[in-house]
Amino acid sequence: SIRKSMGWCNDIKNKKYYNKLIKINKKIKHEKLYKKDNTYDCLVVINYNTKNIKRGKGSAIFLHLTKNYKKTAGCIAVKKNDLYVILNLINKKTKIKI
Repeated sequence: SIRKSMGWCNDIKNKKYYNKLIKINKKIKHEKLYKKDNTYDCLVVINYNTKNIKRGKGSAIFLHLTKNYKKTAGCIAVKKNDLYVILNLINKKTKIKI
């Protein structure tokens, strides 16, 4: 479950944690994972820039929840019922292409 202390590092100056799950730290720029709108209550990390990570190439690229299908900053956002359908169709070997 998502806790208020969880973040995803998007700090291009931070070589150690860029594009990784972190405990929120005011010194590290990050995307907060705990949101009042429940956007990240259920999310899948899309395997983008996760191996041989290149800072500035992109971080926090998720498949996550939405209520309105508006544009995102690079993620795939779907309604809860659609996400549950997708989760039943994919596994660790599934490739998600954007």
